[in-house]
Amino acid sequence: MTPIQLLRKYAFFQAFDTTALAIVSQATDEIVCAPSEVLFECEQPADVLYLLIDGALELWIVATGRNGNRRYLPAGEVRQGDVAGVSALVPPYVYTATGQITKPSRLIKIDAPTLRDLAEHDPRLDSALMHIVAEATMRRLHDARTQLVLNRK
Repeated sequence: MTPIQLLRKYAFFQAFDTTALAIVSQATDEIVCAPSEVLFECEQPADVLYLLIDGALELWIVATGRNGNRRYLPAGEVRQGDVAGVSALVPPYVYTATGQITKPSRLIKIDAPTLRDLAEHDPRLDSALMHIVAEATMRRLHDARTQLVLNRK
C-alpha cells in the first residue's frame, strides 16, 4: 500500500477521484530496485505499471535480424515521474519492451488489473489514462527515433 499523499504528488494520479485513489493506494507498493534488475520483459504478460520516483530505468526492445538472431536494442529512458509498462493498460496486455534499472531506484508498483477495472466503470478516468498512454507512447517514439539517428553509420 502506498500513502495517498505520496500518490497525489504525481501527475499520473491527478485524474483519480478520492474514492478511486483510495482503491489505487491499496493496489500499489513503493519499491526499491538495484542496478541491472529487470522489472518487466518484452513479450511477457503485462499486469504491472511502474512510476519512477527517482533513479534510472531504461527500455530495451528485441530485434530479430534476417538470420533469425535476436538482440536487445536501447529504446529510451523513463523520466522521473513518468510511468513504464503502459502496455498493461492496452489490450492484449503484453509488454512491448524490457524495462531494466540502471542505477539505484525508487518506484511505485501499480497493479494494472485494478486500474483497468476502475477505468471500465469511470469514462473520465479511462480517458485520462489513455491520454497518459498516448503521451508515454509519443515520448518512447521520439526516443526510438533519436536512437536510430544516433546509431546510423
